[in-house]
Amino acid sequence: MTDTRKALEADGDSYFARNRMGIGTIADPVTDAVMQVHSTGSITRVLEIGCATGFRLEKLRIRLGADCHGLEASKDAVNEGRVTFPLLNLEQGLAPEDLVRWKGSTFDCIILGFFTYLLPRTHLFALASAVDELLADNGHLIIFDFFSPEPLSSSYAHHPALATYKSDPSAPWLWSPTYCLVSRCVYPLTEDPQLNADPRNWKAIDIIRKIPISTAYPTSIPMKSVHDGASSA
Repeated sequence: MTDTRKALEADGDSYFARNRMGIGTIADPVTDAVMQVHSTGSITRVLEIGCATGFRLEKLRIRLGADCHGLEASKDAVNEGRVTFPLLNLEQGLAPEDLVRWKGSTFDCIILGFFTYLLPRTHLFALASAVDELLADNGHLIIFDFFSPEPLSSSYAHHPALATYKSDPSAPWLWSPTYCLVSRCVYPLTEDPQLNADPRNWKAIDIIRKIPISTAYPTSIPMKSVHDGASSA
């Protein structure tokens, strides 16, 4: 096990311990985003990466009748979730490497639940590739994370071996014409107007649609050569 993996798993348990009492008790804009997507097309299979106990997946299972799966770094959160929500498929592990557990499966909605700010930058392309492999054409990717118009990094107060990274969390997908930003909601972390003016205190929820390759890259009409139809000397 690598030092980074140990650090991320340890932080998952400590994050869960710090926030356990509040999980699932406040307004949940991510669920609202999923319901927004569902209003335009039925969602039947959901994967949430960074799912905590699976509290959000359970709401979606009940509301949508969806087949719900989750990957979570915290072993403590997964153990609690398996007892509390036994109809969910919850796995302890890290993205991108442990997404291989769903290899061969596809989902029409994948949620990235507030973890990419801690993901080492060298893992971003692997995450994008793994998610792309699991997301069905015309499916939706919902990303909840810190947002900054300019890339920023800083030390992480809760674990000395980790750093935080803030930028556009959807950028690893939106470079490609096979992904289209449907909506973005940026909102502040606090109610303090002075703090809210600082982009380092912003979060965002993005809804991204996966476009089939045949649609994203329509067949072009070949250009006619200037020599076409010219008579020979």
